[in-house]
Amino acid sequence: MGLGLLCALGLSIPSVLGKESFEQARRGKFTTLSTKYGLMSCRNGVAEIGGGGKSGEASLRMFGGQDAELKLDLKDTPSREVRLSAWAERWTGQAPFEFSIVAIGPNGEKKIYDGKDIRTGGFHTKIETSVPAGTRSLVFRLTSPENKGMKLDDLFLVPCIPMKVNPQVEMASSIYPVMVRIPCSPVLSLNVRTDGCLNPQFLTAVNLDFTGTTKLSDIESVAVIRGEEAPIIHHGEEPFPKDSSQVLGTVKLAGSARPQISVKGKMELEPGDNYLWACVTMKEGATLDGRVVVRPASVVAGNKPVRVANAAPVAQRIGVAVVRHGDFKSKFYRIPGLARSRKGTLLAVYDIRYNHSGDLPANIDVGVSRSTDGGRTWSDVKIAIDKQIFIFYICFRDYKIACNSKRYGNDQCQRCDDKSGKYCQHCQNDSPEACGQLVLAYSDNDGLTWSRPINITEQTKNKDWRILFNGPGNGICMKDGTLVFAAQYWDGKGVPWSTIVYSKDRGKTWHCGTGVNQQTTEAQVIELEDGSVMINARCNWGGSRIVGVTKDLGQTWEKHPTNRTAQLKEPVCQGSLLAVDGVPGAGRVVLFSNPNTTSGRSHMTLKASTNDAGSWPEDKWLLYDARKGWGYSCLAPVDKNHVGVLYESQGALNFLKIPYKDVLNAKNAR
Repeated sequence: MGLGLLCALGLSIPSVLGKESFEQARRGKFTTLSTKYGLMSCRNGVAEIGGGGKSGEASLRMFGGQDAELKLDLKDTPSREVRLSAWAERWTGQAPFEFSIVAIGPNGEKKIYDGKDIRTGGFHTKIETSVPAGTRSLVFRLTSPENKGMKLDDLFLVPCIPMKVNPQVEMASSIYPVMVRIPCSPVLSLNVRTDGCLNPQFLTAVNLDFTGTTKLSDIESVAVIRGEEAPIIHHGEEPFPKDSSQVLGTVKLAGSARPQISVKGKMELEPGDNYLWACVTMKEGATLDGRVVVRPASVVAGNKPVRVANAAPVAQRIGVAVVRHGDFKSKFYRIPGLARSRKGTLLAVYDIRYNHSGDLPANIDVGVSRSTDGGRTWSDVKIAIDKQIFIFYICFRDYKIACNSKRYGNDQCQRCDDKSGKYCQHCQNDSPEACGQLVLAYSDNDGLTWSRPINITEQTKNKDWRILFNGPGNGICMKDGTLVFAAQYWDGKGVPWSTIVYSKDRGKTWHCGTGVNQQTTEAQVIELEDGSVMINARCNWGGSRIVGVTKDLGQTWEKHPTNRTAQLKEPVCQGSLLAVDGVPGAGRVVLFSNPNTTSGRSHMTLKASTNDAGSWPEDKWLLYDARKGWGYSCLAPVDKNHVGVLYESQGALNFLKIPYKDVLNAKNAR
């Protein structure tokens, strides 16, 4: 059905066409592009489809110069006025900058939008304008410095007719653990669709049923917030959200609250999709053994109750943000390490990235938090290894280039020495004398204090290598007491190789193996039942992991049958490997955690193998967080029935306590 006919009948476009978010378009430059609303065309070099969208992974990019034009020929000519909206972002603050939208119809050209005030730094500018009846084409005109310009996303055309609320609300949910210390953790979303843009309608209530929640008194409050189709990612900043108009309402829960909760307010509905997120804020010390269970009972919109389709209850795990934005005056935390002491204490070790989330050179410390109650509560951030004065060098061929003068410690890796009870911790640490310095520190009082850094670079680094550094993640203590850590080096040509460093005398002296495969980097190791060492490595080729086995501590390597198999897919990211003996009902279990995808870092998944890492059957894959994050994780036993995982959100580090039985029976667990 054409656009003109829809308008003439008083019907709407959104249910037929919806927003054009460019998610299905092929990435790269184009001269013609088919969209939901018609054909776009331009001269070569004016436009491309790139990453970084407002609501998804893609956006339309326009490049400037003088009077660059992008034309959209509408599939159908509207017989009445139409509302156009989109989100825009400049990626340059330089002048000149001019942007406009022109409608072409039977009476010639008419400028309908002047975008001189479009802002930089994110999609903060919403374009809203009217398109006259009879418009055949829209022309987007841009003037900006060469090779700079702006981005457009979520282009939407809606007829100017009275707004109507769709009689059915759609529900969506996936695996979104709720985190203690993170306000407004999302649990499920509702999509209230509307047609038309005149006489806006209002959302006044969302009724939720928390029957089945393990401990309702652990929930501090429930809120309903407007967002995007993707789940809200929040890191602990206050207030949240910053725009109060995007909050329908918040309900504080008393200790004896009924499980039926009505969140009320007055929120103006937008044309098209209105994604509403039911969010919970947990109390400090909430149990990690329970679930938050919620079902959307009904919605009141346009002064009428609206039915929620497929309103099945969803159950979310409860975790805790060990560190988050603002803790210890740091903006970001990255590179998780996790270990359990002989006393049962959990030690979380991580990068404190004070100013930005990027790697070195930067202002970075190695921090530690302790938990003595199985991960339910954690101590405040403490410094494990302080910053070291250095001048950072990067080697290119025969040159050393001084990049910056900073202080830092970075990329930790830890392991409890099962024989002595001490913790050993590696970190990368550069100095003016070498391209990279490998140091370790230890604790002999259950992680309360740490030794001064001990430099082991000369013992382990081949002089022909450009750099040698650790895992990151966990190391192992073998049955004979040998300490083994995954490491990586860059050879004389700058090619990365995963390897191991090891000590046979409780950490007094250290040695390094050979590389398992070129273009491998961050890795983890376990000891197999036959006494050999398995390495599981990130591969720059992407798609799947490199897996090798050594019987002589890394002097020689053999490829394992699971090498480069789809059972261990990856998007080029760190992963965690852990072998656990004595799991009730299963015996020895090997676990693996990483983003279970070949594109992007999402779908954090825990996999179990019951044949000594010989295979990873899909019925033992447990998705534990579907949201986008930064992908790094680290596993450690919590007790005889649970494994702990410390993993990256987007700047915060989250901890979950997961029963082994849930992973072993993943096809029946959620």
